Amino acid sequence: MEAAPNTALDAQGLSSAEALDVQVPFLERPAGAWVIRIATLLTVLISWEIYGSTTNPALFSPFSKVVTSFYELAIQSSDLWKAVLNSTQAMLLGFALAIPVGILVGLLMGRYRNIEYVLDPYVSFMYALPIVVLVPLLIIWLGIGSSVRVFIVFLMSVFPIIINTMVGAKQVDQDLIDVALVNCANEKQTLRTVVIPSVLPYIFTGLHVAIGTALVGMVLGEMLVVLQGLGGMIVQFSNSYQPAKVMVPLFFIVAESLILVSVMKRLQRRLMPWSAASNILDK
Repeated sequence: MEAAPNTALDAQGLSSAEALDVQVPFLERPAGAWVIRIATLLTVLISWEIYGSTTNPALFSPFSKVVTSFYELAIQSSDLWKAVLNSTQAMLLGFALAIPVGILVGLLMGRYRNIEYVLDPYVSFMYALPIVVLVPLLIIWLGIGSSVRVFIVFLMSVFPIIINTMVGAKQVDQDLIDVALVNCANEKQTLRTVVIPSVLPYIFTGLHVAIGTALVGMVLGEMLVVLQGLGGMIVQFSNSYQPAKVMVPLFFIVAESLILVSVMKRLQRRLMPWSAASNILDK
């Protein structure tokens, strides 16, 4: 009668030991994931080099030629860094203006039904409208200069922030708001202690989307209006059939996007340590 529990415990212990001995496949570990990424990157670069060496250099260039072009633009001269600085200043200024405007308008639309009734048609219209069709009007109104480029970045990035913030404000748990009201919290205190912390995940979702649209607006303004910065370099080198040099500013635009996303993730972890969304975005 006493052997049965011991047998069950032995079986349980054996199964636990076997579970501990189970090894995670190498390719499913972080090191394995990096091996896959590096192998994929090398495959792409080798294929790029082989294909680029066999085609018309005016249409496509091998990766080695792109590296040489980077050396010419970034090391032998400072043209690339000047363009990067020029583009980054305009993009960050437009994006910085869009953040407070987008959050404020989104909170107002999400919290107050009358404001939503007034602004929602215009926000929906501008969000659906391709901003490129406004470029001729913006040139007439603002002229050809940095201001029009900043305004294009602002228009491209503010509406994703507004819409995501508005959705988040509508999703705030009413029970939490009721608790705040029961404790005699006024509207300002309710916004600060209940609404804004609840809306933060939605705000950061909008900011992540706005980063991509801001970069699109930056390049759009530079290629169509001012012919400066990274977009201007792309137009200049494409008109002279230099695909290797065209790829250099493209890579810097991608790098700028990755840096901004990384900064946004760090800011999100700092402001939202309680949110599982921070961990999900890091994976």
